[in-house]
Amino acid sequence: MADSPQQKSITIKDAIIQLEAIRSSTIISFITDGNALIGPEDAPVIAGTIGMVAGHGGKLPRLDLFLHSHGGFLDPAYKIVKVCREYAQEFNVIVPYLAKSAATVICLGANEIVMTSLSELGPIDPIVQHPYKPDIRVPARSIKDFFQFLNSTETESQITVDQNMKNQMAALLDPYLIGSYQTAMQSAKQIAEMLLQETSLKDNPTKLKDTVKKLTEYYYSHSFVIDKQAALAMGLNIKSAEDTPPLKDSIWQLFLIYQNFMRANNVVKLVGNREINRHAQAAQQQPGINKPQQTNLASYE
Repeated sequence: MADSPQQKSITIKDAIIQLEAIRSSTIISFITDGNALIGPEDAPVIAGTIGMVAGHGGKLPRLDLFLHSHGGFLDPAYKIVKVCREYAQEFNVIVPYLAKSAATVICLGANEIVMTSLSELGPIDPIVQHPYKPDIRVPARSIKDFFQFLNSTETESQITVDQNMKNQMAALLDPYLIGSYQTAMQSAKQIAEMLLQETSLKDNPTKLKDTVKKLTEYYYSHSFVIDKQAALAMGLNIKSAEDTPPLKDSIWQLFLIYQNFMRANNVVKLVGNREINRHAQAAQQQPGINKPQQTNLASYE
């Protein structure tokens, strides 16, 4: 007996082709889970994946990056934007669910950001990584907040904090992290401003300054939800997927297929197009350890 429409399976390739037809674009996917960060290894893989469909020296009329990420490092995120623009006459981002921090930076470089009712951008909260201790990664905002705490006289609960205790805590801070957090915060503002003045807010310098400040200073929580309404209010060029029901359904279909595939295969970072999906990183299998490691590239249709 033939499968019913509800039972019929669909591959990643089928789902991408369907979304490409709705968007009249070429789809490149970049999906990570909470254990994987946007890093310097990603731009070359994305470039190679786009090159497979663009051809040697070719330029796509319309490129959509299907993006889901909790964030990572800002400079590699900026590099991803430059790579995507190099290969496309028009570069857009589709956010099925999360595009936080460094992933928000990628969105700022797009001509159009497609968001669903569940999509979230987030504050740009850069990560500071110690050069000699790669396992030490600290959000720059947390260092700033700690200095504010050290300079305060009491906590919000009106409990006085002993100065000796503050001194002991301050002594534990690594000098490198102290010197790097301000640079990271300034870099976040610079990158956001550079991208926005070329895209959504190129003709609105006053709004540009306000939006950059809001994205880099206003929100306290790294995970704060910037939904499509809030993003629109900032002046970002947002397209609501709900305005086109087939688009919304196609976005969620592809996202859920990717999520199921990645969980089933223990993949934490994936880059792909309609023909190939590369396991840029897979979770380490040693008992008691869940740390990403580089793996050989594999494909899955």
